[in-house]
Amino acid sequence: MLTGLAVIGVGRFLQQRQNFEDAVARSYQVEIAARNRLAQGERRGAARETILAQRQRREGLRDDIGGQTRDTALLVGAGLIAGLTGAALLFSGLIASMRRPLEELVEASEQLASGDLEARVKVGGLSETAALGSAFNEMAAELERRAGERDQLDRMKDEFVLTTSHELRSPLTSVQGFAELLMLEREKLSPRQAETVEIILDNTRHLVRLLNDLLDLARSDAGRLALKPVDTEVASLVDDAVRTMRSQTEARRQTLSQEIEPGLPPLRVDRDRIRQVLVNLLTNAHEYSPEGASIHVTAGLHDAEVQLVVSDNGPGMPEDQLEYIFDRFTRGDAGLTQHVGGTGLGLAISKSLVELHRGTIVAASAPGRGSTFCVRLPVDAAPQNTPPAVPDQAPTEAS
Repeated sequence: MLTGLAVIGVGRFLQQRQNFEDAVARSYQVEIAARNRLAQGERRGAARETILAQRQRREGLRDDIGGQTRDTALLVGAGLIAGLTGAALLFSGLIASMRRPLEELVEASEQLASGDLEARVKVGGLSETAALGSAFNEMAAELERRAGERDQLDRMKDEFVLTTSHELRSPLTSVQGFAELLMLEREKLSPRQAETVEIILDNTRHLVRLLNDLLDLARSDAGRLALKPVDTEVASLVDDAVRTMRSQTEARRQTLSQEIEPGLPPLRVDRDRIRQVLVNLLTNAHEYSPEGASIHVTAGLHDAEVQLVVSDNGPGMPEDQLEYIFDRFTRGDAGLTQHVGGTGLGLAISKSLVELHRGTIVAASAPGRGSTFCVRLPVDAAPQNTPPAVPDQAPTEAS
């Protein structure tokens, strides 16, 4: 409206200028006629008065047009400023109406990317923005539905592994027991029979170890892995793990040493489970290192956490293997001249057990420079909520 008034003001200004020009032209015509009469000697007094009056009239016209021009200019300027201000406000309003839904959409996208599948946006604004918001909400709802289905499948998988492993372990334990009894009567067996029983026993032990590992992982995934935290001396824990591995390392002429920082505070952990982690790490160092290698265990305090480090001077691992070393059923390359058994679950179980104690485990290695595994546990490493104990046999010592 104000812009329209400004346009009207411009038209009025043009009309006023036209009227002024016409009035001045008529005044000059009257003055010229009076000068002609004065030159002819007709009514000289009246002619002089007419000339003087026309001059005064033109001065008055100039004063009037000046005032009218100023007023019109002010009106036009005010209208233009008001129009530009209104346009700017309207434009900023349109920008804000488009910007707010887009900002909400960006924020919701970040929440969705971080794992919040309940993130939604309020549909509104321009039709294009509203359509984009609706599409985002539909996508988020579909992702949430699929995540729910995936979680349900994971639960079913965990229950299947738990049930199957438990059912298979009992008959395998029986087979292992009978095979061990037969080995006690080895002198009564023929060489071929003794060899067959030994093969049965080795494979049965391997299957039992695999089932125990699968049970540990399945219970950990399902939140049903029982932990029994007690105050544990770090030196005693490391001594126990090292003593367990001593005979195996000596059989291959490997040097197994330990270094315990004095004055370490006791850990509030499940002793058997953390011992299981240390034995798993020591077993890997033993199996992947050649004869005569050195394996070293250190324990110390680091940033209010107890740090347990197992290192060796074995062949090491390339970077592409190190990236997946804690994945399930993953085993490093032991070289062409060395065979390493196991289930490939030891490090995955170790990582799960350490994280259940609110700790961290990392690996560092390079080809030809050995491997180092570092476990850090808070002094009070007991989990916040420990699930009820589930009947189980002793934890597996090595995978």
